[in-house]
Amino acid sequence: MRTVSTPPIFRLFASPYALLTMACLMWAGNWVAARAIRLDSGPNVMALGRWMVALLIIMPLAWPHLRRDWPVIRANRWLLVLLSVIGGAGYNALSYAGVAHTTAINAMLLNATVPFFIMGLSWLALGETMRRSQIVGMMLCFAGAFWVIVAGDMTRAATLAFNPGDLIVCLAMLLWAAYTVLIIKRPFAIHPTSFVAVLSLISVLALVPLVAWEAGARQLNLTPTVIACYIYMGIGPSVLCFLFWNRGVAAIGPNRSGMFLNLVPVLGSVLSVIVLGERPQVYHALGFALVLGGLAVGNRRRT
Repeated sequence: MRTVSTPPIFRLFASPYALLTMACLMWAGNWVAARAIRLDSGPNVMALGRWMVALLIIMPLAWPHLRRDWPVIRANRWLLVLLSVIGGAGYNALSYAGVAHTTAINAMLLNATVPFFIMGLSWLALGETMRRSQIVGMMLCFAGAFWVIVAGDMTRAATLAFNPGDLIVCLAMLLWAAYTVLIIKRPFAIHPTSFVAVLSLISVLALVPLVAWEAGARQLNLTPTVIACYIYMGIGPSVLCFLFWNRGVAAIGPNRSGMFLNLVPVLGSVLSVIVLGERPQVYHALGFALVLGGLAVGNRRRT
């Protein structure tokens, strides 16, 4: 009897490491897109547009599972509301508000602080401690991300200017760390698409009052570029990233998953090379090597 081998693409999507990497790649694009349309769309409207697109996409896929999962959803409704408010509505609204007042580089640098937040919250909430290899790996990852941000010139570190927008982004990163730690508490009896559908719906409902308040302060300029960014944000950084991230955290835990967020600034520089036509530099390769080395050390299995 001939055995049927699993196609490589399915083996790729079964790997939590590949899923976490793809999520970080799409999130790097999210920072670039948010910065590009910040003058045409307010942060709350941007977040609402993103989650409305996500809801329209995920609901037809999740509907059969939602009917089956409804008793479990009702029993865990307050946990799902909390996860949606901090990981969906709150995190995105604060991220977009922050990036409207700071640079994408600063935002991605602050994104690299999330593993440290996750480590502290995991210790406080779950009693988890990090092994020496995980601490070394995390520091290597952060060094690689920082090396890319300063373009291989440490003297640039002194010229990095921070402003109130950075504080807002930092608060958003704290919310994402809390989401990553709490996500392992979600009921795994709920189908992944059901979970993202519930998160999308609650995020939309939570953002509507903020959008109503924001509407009186600024005007939405709904250009084709803005619509295209909404569609990208809804499909990639919302639906796919949340499915990938939740699966990766469930497989290897919040501490090890958090280290992958150091890929965001590195992959952001790769996107700049591909999308904006910027020339690849030696510091890109060195920073990427440091991050990959840190991930390898931090995710090493115990003997």
